[in-house]
Formats: sequence, structure tokens, C-alpha cells
Amino acid sequence: MLAKLVTPRWLVLHVLAVLWVVICCALGWWQWERSQSAGGSFLNLGYALQWPLFALFGIYMWVRTARMELAEERVAEEGGPAPEPVVAAPAKPTSYGRRPAPAAAHEADPELDEYNRYLRELGSRDTTP
Repeated sequence: MLAKLVTPRWLVLHVLAVLWVVICCALGWWQWERSQSAGGSFLNLGYALQWPLFALFGIYMWVRTARMELAEERVAEEGGPAPEPVVAAPAKPTSYGRRPAPAAAHEADPELDEYNRYLRELGSRDTTP
């Protein structure tokens, strides 16, 4: 199962993840040194604290991606059904009264159907005098 993580694609991703962490830590250290110098400011100190957080986020995304890849492989090996995709909840009406489009094209919207019937009726009327 872990053989999936040593494919050429994943080896490149491992190298990129390590580079990301090294670069973020180097930039954090540079900002820390800059904040301690005579021309440094609290802005540099803030950046010095942010860069390690960016590195941690990169590690989090790398681990999450690897776990998702392994989970997909596990499901494929077991022959079970694919996991259901996460569907966002439908959006609420905006403050201007406009309703968003339905979440999926196959879902029926009675209000929209009624409006479309009304438009067809208006279009079929003879408006010439």
C-alpha cells in the first residue's frame, strides 16, 4: 500500500514538500534576523512568525494528500464503492431577494418551473394589435 508513495510523481511531491518547508523556515529565520537588526520593525517580527505557519500548512496539506491517495487505493483494492463526494449545502437567498441556482441540474424547483410556465404563456400570447 505504501508503494504508491514511492512512485515518480510522489517522489517529486516529497521533494517539493521538503523544499517548501526549508524555504519557509529560511524566510522565517531571515525575517527574524531582520527584526532584530537596527532597521527591523514589528512587521518583520510578524513575518518571522508567519513563515513557520506557512511551513506547517504545507506539511498538513502533504499529509492530507497522501492520506487521501492511500484511502483511494484502499477502496480500489477492496472493491467497495467509491466514497461519496462532499456536497456543499445549498446557498441561502441573497439580501437582494435573488435565489441562487439549484445545487444540481436534476433537482426540480417548483418555483422555477412555475416561472418558466409563466414565461412560455407570455411568449405564446399574440401581442400584435
